[in-house]
Amino acid sequence: MKGIPDPYYSLFETAIGSDPAIVVVNCALLQFTERDDYPWHLRVGVHCAVQGENGMPTAEEVDSLIQLEKWIEPAIQADDNAIFLARITARGERVLLYRVRNAERAHETLQALISVSEPLREWEYQMEHDGDWLLAQPELELVIQASTSD
Repeated sequence: MKGIPDPYYSLFETAIGSDPAIVVVNCALLQFTERDDYPWHLRVGVHCAVQGENGMPTAEEVDSLIQLEKWIEPAIQADDNAIFLARITARGERVLLYRVRNAERAHETLQALISVSEPLREWEYQMEHDGDWLLAQPELELVIQASTSD
């Protein structure tokens, strides 16, 4: 195994329907050759408690969201069990997307995190098997479209 590539990111200002959306994508996953080792798609949804215009979080709320992400991410990425795919902010929600190697281990880790009595923000997760990476395509396609329009 070659290992997880060093991430590099692109930021996209786009829309979901008529609502603004900010999407950050790990572009390194476009050429990632070991996709078969990460067949699970993990979606972590965080409710934005304080929203500004168009359902986007306020600056103070963004700070809280970043703090929560810094708490969740190292736990699920331990021992290369997960790879960050994208972050989407829209419609009063921050969504974190990961590709996961061992779903059972990720589930146990997330259950331990979610059981904290007073979490910084309400959050939930869903994980589903996606060996063909079809659920990752919308975010990766943003990178492909941007590179072909340059």
